[in-house]
Order: sequence, then structure tokens, then C-alpha cells
Amino acid sequence: FNILANPYTTTRRPVRLGERQLFTQINEPYTDDFVLGDVNWKYKFGGATLTSITSYTHRHILVVRDATALTGSVMGGTLGLSDRVYTLDAPLDDSTRSNVWTQELRLTGASRKLRWLVGGFYGDSKRDYGQNVRPVGVDSLAAAEGFAPKGWSRGSLGAGIDVLFFSRLHYDLEQYAAFGEATLSATDRLDVTAGLRYYNFTEDRTLIFDGAFAVPTADTGKTDASGVAPRFMVSYKASDAVTFNAQASRGFRLGGVNDPLNAPLCAAADLSTFGPLAGSWKDETAWNYEVGAKSQFPRGKGSLNVSAFYMDIRDLQLTVTAGSCSSRLILNADKARSVGAEVELTVSPDEHLDFSLSGGLNNSKLLTTFRDQGGNVVAGIAEGNRLPSVPRFQGSASATYGWSVGTGSRAFVSGTYQYVGSRYTLIDDQGAGVGPACAGQKLGCVDLNTFGANTIGGPLTQGIFRFNPLLPAYSLLNLHAGLTRQSWQLSVYLNNALDETAFLALDRERGLRARVGYLTNQPRTVGVLLKTAGRQHAARRFCFSDRSRLTFARPSPLQLPCPRPSQPLRYRISRRSLSQAAIRRGLRAS
Repeated sequence: FNILANPYTTTRRPVRLGERQLFTQINEPYTDDFVLGDVNWKYKFGGATLTSITSYTHRHILVVRDATALTGSVMGGTLGLSDRVYTLDAPLDDSTRSNVWTQELRLTGASRKLRWLVGGFYGDSKRDYGQNVRPVGVDSLAAAEGFAPKGWSRGSLGAGIDVLFFSRLHYDLEQYAAFGEATLSATDRLDVTAGLRYYNFTEDRTLIFDGAFAVPTADTGKTDASGVAPRFMVSYKASDAVTFNAQASRGFRLGGVNDPLNAPLCAAADLSTFGPLAGSWKDETAWNYEVGAKSQFPRGKGSLNVSAFYMDIRDLQLTVTAGSCSSRLILNADKARSVGAEVELTVSPDEHLDFSLSGGLNNSKLLTTFRDQGGNVVAGIAEGNRLPSVPRFQGSASATYGWSVGTGSRAFVSGTYQYVGSRYTLIDDQGAGVGPACAGQKLGCVDLNTFGANTIGGPLTQGIFRFNPLLPAYSLLNLHAGLTRQSWQLSVYLNNALDETAFLALDRERGLRARVGYLTNQPRTVGVLLKTAGRQHAARRFCFSDRSRLTFARPSPLQLPCPRPSQPLRYRISRRSLSQAAIRRGLRAS
């Protein structure tokens, strides 16, 4: 559903969107300049090794997004101006520029009974972020309809004429840490490991918001935190083929300060609910407990690994949509937990065939409820609700068969299959329906008449739009065949061979009142791949897709890029894997 592409209108042409269709009025170009450099050196002396890793990353991302659904819902729905105003093209220029320096020093050593590591880490990250929404001509057209005198859109902190929203933010994050870990071989079969990491974070933020959609704000904020993250592990080698292990570790994620609400866009109820919550959010911590076993098959023919985990999460950071304000906040849920199991099997029965199979179960849910001042549940943060982005089951399988076709040449065919279970995009997808007509119903019910007499295209032939916020499970199959020599590899690939349409995330605007849609994967894609010696990344020669050009309600030349076939499919990181990364690396998960 899009407020400007509504199938239920009577005074505007109804628009019905089909499979893999969306409505947009402008192209949405994207550029990403990325530079990464690092220096890694080691020095060995007296039974110890000193390692230094210095890294620099520069990234500059420029994105143009179509914000016409947002501006149309405000200028037409909220303010009741004519279609000359609310259908103006509204490009949202979104810019991010970051520079990150990191330095790590590690000193390691070992004796017959003891292996140890000590070190330090320093990181300095500077990031500039800004947005600009400028429907050209909106100032004069709205003034001509008596909305306000000419010049009404000019702000006081940087927003020029026609700029409805303007923001400039600068983040300066400095972190340092000291860490150490030691493993004692208590017996020939038993190893005991203990580690500790001290961390210290300081983040300074400067912010400017301006324009008719914002409350003019020039503000600064600061977040800091310090603490320790311990890790304990016991490993027992039952035989040459089987090892049991257990571990407990603590993870951490830095808190922060929310951006101001776009109060001029907020409905009164949303401003009342979310206004008092638009402050800072707390650090998130988690204790992870895990047991498992690793086994090797005879003669190196394969392996079987199993594990089970329990994660106790405190002050879980949850991103929520602030209703109609076109703002997002991060709120803390006091308690949550994640419990599950994983299994991984690899088999290589002969020199030709390699096979792997993996699967994971994850039951993650909230253990507390977040309520507003009136005692109402806020944004679906209720005890028992599932954690967002976490499928209860996901699994994968892959098989490769290779054979020699001459001296120095080897042919291969391979296939990978991936299954991802159902999941929610955000926690508020388990909240309440939108609008009076959906009172008492779950999200997935949207009242299309919340703008009353200003309903665009009204009267409507249908007053309620329904959808399922629970993203359905999906399966993807990729196939690959080629020829490998010492200095090059040539292959063909067929990605998404079954042409599955996977719903990856729910897309929304103004609390679902302006836009509801799904972000999807790329359709079936065929390509040819050439790799040469010394190249770290694949060089694509050509590729094409069954439906490589998206279809729009209004024509657009947007072309889907061809994927790198050797690149793994990207999925939203689960809560467990994100927190596990924080625990195992002892760094801020972001």
C-alpha cells in the first residue's frame, strides 16, 4: 500500500501493485565509496610473540530515497493541500561519511601447561550523517493556496526554501580496552580457560535538526561506559575424536541518545506516548552459557558439532517506530532471553564429494513489558513476544562434486540450499493496529481513513488495509558449475534457481499510514564468473535476471545489480549472533 498508489480511491486513479512491484516517483541512485587498509606485523622473541594490527577504514555513502509518500501524507493528508502540492517529487538525500582508526597489540606465549595472551585495543571513529528533503516548489505552491506566506519553509538552522527536513549529525566515538586470557592444561585431556576484558567507551554527538517537519534543534549529547567482560571455558577431550566444552561469557552494547521526535508530524496520541521516551537509552548486557561437543570422523572423512545455549539479556535495546512521527527511537526492555541449539555436519567420503548440513533452533522472547505513563503497552514490547529478526529455525545444506579433467584442471558442480524461518522485522510488528477502525486488533490492520476529510483519493471503496507483519519462511537454492586451473577459475551460476520471492523486511512510513511494503530478494539470476590468481574478489563478466528490471506503477529505469555469486546470501543478523559477536570479541556490537 502507498498513499499515492491506493487501489481503493475514487477521486484519484486507483493503482494496484503486483508481485515485486512498488510505487516510486523518482529514481533512487546509490553510491558507496569504500577504502580499507591495514598493517599487520609480528615479532617473536624469547618464547613470546608480539602482534600489531593497525587498520584504517573510510566510507562515504550517498543515497537518494523517494520520500513522496511521507511528504504526500503530510501536505495532503494532514494539511489538506491540493494534489499540485502533495504529489511533488520529494527526493530525500541521505549521506554518511565515516573514518575509523583502530590499533591492537597482542602478546602471546605458551609453555607445556599454559597458553596465555595479553593485549590492548584503541579505536577512534568519526561519523557524519545528514538528510535533506526538498520538494522543489512546495513553498510557493502551498503559499498560493493560502497555507502560509511565501518563505514559510525556510528554517533558522540551515534549511533553505523548500527544504522540509534538514539534519546534520556528527558522532565521535573513542574506545580503548585491555584484555587477557589464559588456558591451563590441567591434564592431558582437560583445558581450563579464563579471560577478562576491560572496556571504556566515550561517544560525543552534535546534532542540528531544522525544517518544517522538525523542531529546530541544535544540541549536543554524550554517552560513556566502562566495565569488564569475563569469559570462562572448560574443554574435555574424551578421545582423539570427541571433545566436550562448556563456556560462560558476558557481552555488552553501548547505550546512546535518541534523536528528537519530528513533533510537527506526530499525531497527538503518538506525541503523548513517545514524547517522554525520546531521551537516552541504556547499555545492553548479556550473559551467554553454552555447552557443546565436537567430533571428527575416522580418516578425516567429516565432523559433527552440536551445541546448546542460553542467553540472559538485560536492558535489551529495541528499535521502535514512533507512530506517525516518521521517527524511530531505541527503548530498553528490562529482561529477555534466548535459548536454542545448533548442529553442523560435514562429510567428505572421497576425493570427489563434499557435503555439509547445518541447522539451528532459537526460542527468543521478552520477559518483561514496557508501559507508558498510562499503563499501556508501548510498541509491542510485551512479555512473551518474540525478539525481532530472529527465526525460530534456520538451516542450510551444500554439496560439491569435483573431478579431474586433465593435468592441472578440475571441474566441479555445486549447490547450496538455505532455509530461513518466519520472523518479525521490529518489535512493534507485534503491537496494536493503526487507527480507530482497527482498535483492539493486532498490527496488520491499518485504518485508511485516519486523515478524515483529507483522505487522499477519498471516499475510499475500502476503509481497512490488512497485511501480515510476520515475515514468512523462505528457501533459496543456488547452483554453480565450472572449471578450475592453478591461475584461474571459470564458472557459471544460477542464483535463486527456484525464483523464490523472499520477504526480508517490512517497509513502512508514518506508522504505516503512508506506506506499507516488503523488501525482497533478487529474482532468479544467471551469470558467468571469472576468477584469476591474486584476486580476492570475483570479476563478473555478465549476468542477467529473469526479471532484472523492477516494474513500477510509474516508469523508472532502476536496474537491479548482479550479485557476486561467491558472496554468501545476506540476512539480518539474529539477536543471538549479534550478541555472541559482542561476547566473543569483547567489542561493542553495532
